Amino acid sequence: MQKIFSGKSSGLLSVLILLLMIFNSCKKADTVGLEVLPEEDHLQGEHTDTITVWAHIMREDSLSTTATSFNIIGSHNDPIFGISEASIYTQVNLSAANPSFGTNAAVDSVVLSLAYAGYYADIMKLAGEQSFSVHRVLEDMGDSTTYYSDDTLDYQKLPIGTFSGLIDTRDSVSINGTNEPPQMRIRLNDSFGTELLSSTALTSDESFLSDFKGFFITPTTQNLLSGQGSLLYISPSSPYTKMTLYYHNDDTTAQQKFNFVVTANTVRFNNFTHDYSGAFDVAAQLADSTLGTERLYLQAMQGLKAKITFPHLNTLVANGQKIAINKAELVFPIASGTTSSLSPPSRLVVVKKGSDGKDKVLDDNVHESADFVGGYYNSTTLEYAFNIPRHIQSLLKDPTADKSIYLRVAGAAVSGNRVVINGNLNADKPLKLRLTYTILE
Repeated sequence: MQKIFSGKSSGLLSVLILLLMIFNSCKKADTVGLEVLPEEDHLQGEHTDTITVWAHIMREDSLSTTATSFNIIGSHNDPIFGISEASIYTQVNLSAANPSFGTNAAVDSVVLSLAYAGYYADIMKLAGEQSFSVHRVLEDMGDSTTYYSDDTLDYQKLPIGTFSGLIDTRDSVSINGTNEPPQMRIRLNDSFGTELLSSTALTSDESFLSDFKGFFITPTTQNLLSGQGSLLYISPSSPYTKMTLYYHNDDTTAQQKFNFVVTANTVRFNNFTHDYSGAFDVAAQLADSTLGTERLYLQAMQGLKAKITFPHLNTLVANGQKIAINKAELVFPIASGTTSSLSPPSRLVVVKKGSDGKDKVLDDNVHESADFVGGYYNSTTLEYAFNIPRHIQSLLKDPTADKSIYLRVAGAAVSGNRVVINGNLNADKPLKLRLTYTILE
């Protein structure tokens, strides 16, 4: 007997069929990156990870190192990146104006102390021995000047102090029976101390700095072998970063001291240099931009960045096709075996060039959170990944737009880190641009 469905039953069946259709489509929801499209455009997505990506390394632009949270000093011969050096230019200020040194004051010693905040590289290579020299700066250091990592100032070539010895950033030091935090202590010439004691310029910081313009502190360790040396992080805000004049007088038998300090008004900056002549792959890539297909090299301290280009991106919208980018994941795997002794940067950043030629953040950084955009080191997958759908969408909307972005180390002015990442033709795990998108018409 043939069954006759009532209108009510038929409506119920239609609802069930509709629910099944929705359920089946939802099983592919993970293919649709829902981050960018409005709710009404959550359609089935397409995937591709075959977008051509070109990449090569370049020397990094100079960095502002004026009044950074940390200063770097030292030299390191990286087995892959070659020799890097960091020097410091800094003033010191009076801890008090018009100090009285008493009757017949005579210098005992003058010590420049630099409080450690950490280090980068194997500090015990070369048995932890490193050398530094301190020179008097001969130029005024402008308090309204922005200094960059390639800036230099004229200085007295004959040092007024040197240090050579063990670098220990973990153990406290005993100063006249008192334990102080780990620090480098560089003894300056007694003649310089005598000059300070007899100076008539200690009436104000302005007067003092007209005579004592500042110091240039630079590494002098020679003949570093591969892997030797280290980059030391110095805390300028520490009360133990200072210059101390120790002296005695006829008024008391106790030793006296007067501090010259680093304050918020102290002008200071870093200078960075890199020698890639012994880093053969790096030097070759800098000379020939076609050689970055296997590995790419990124380095802080005005070292190296990578130019990333998507030359054929417009093929996605060929013949007038319109698409909406739901997710654009740019993945940079770390090259195997390159982080065993030197940790990679905690984060990388990508920027674009503005019409004025200056670096600008991507639209994704403006409109989305840092966690959304990414770029953080993933210690599990050993890679960095960015999600930049807004930027990729903007490139598709403007066929003439520059299809290049630049990959850099974040915090490069206060970090010595570097990393090697795989190129686009790396046989192990190449860098990729993975797109999820919806075809609109």
